[in-house]
Amino acid sequence: MIISANKANRLYWLGRYVERVYMTLHLLRRVYDKMIDGQPEDYESFWQKLDMTDSYASTSEFTLGMMYDDKNPSSLMSSLNSAMDNAIMLREDIKSETMSYIEMSIALMKKYRSEAMSNITNLQSVTDWMLAFGGSAAQRIDDPKVLSLIAIGQKTEKIDIMLRFCYCYDRIAAQYYILRNWAKEWPELLDENIDAQIVEMLKPENYKDADEEFRWRLCKFINTVVRA
Repeated sequence: MIISANKANRLYWLGRYVERVYMTLHLLRRVYDKMIDGQPEDYESFWQKLDMTDSYASTSEFTLGMMYDDKNPSSLMSSLNSAMDNAIMLREDIKSETMSYIEMSIALMKKYRSEAMSNITNLQSVTDWMLAFGGSAAQRIDDPKVLSLIAIGQKTEKIDIMLRFCYCYDRIAAQYYILRNWAKEWPELLDENIDAQIVEMLKPENYKDADEEFRWRLCKFINTVVRA
């Protein structure tokens, strides 16, 4: 099946937004537990890495903002709304059952927002539904090119966040080679020059003494290697 550039872009960003919700919840819940245990400095570090708006005056404001603030592009609600915007346009490709996991997540978030629910651990269902989204997509999407574009978006977002949070390079390399494997369905999807530079940077001998500049340069390449 021929897929238009617009649809390809929507599939790619659908994958990115779904993965952003999953990874943000995972990291936010982990550091929230540390804050509750009396380690607020870890929470502040997370705040600086993930919140691009820098618009919250306290950790409690940050928690609510990262959960529900529609105006913050980094928030869970914004990411879910963006995922939904793409999913609606792709309903025939991804099927209504797959889209329903995003719909249920938004409904739950709206319910908790009305109750000013600030305990991030209550959002475990959203984490589960983001995982279920991927499972449903794998089961219900018939076109491998559609599935591969969503997966490429997910891997791109996952690697971006892993770099921001200083995951070890061997794990990042593993994720990138999975991304490249999905890209086999799209021979011209990856920028060959940028891909070659990423592969070179992810050789163990090249990242063993890597500094912060190296990490951010790699992050820039990850976000520009996909032509979508």
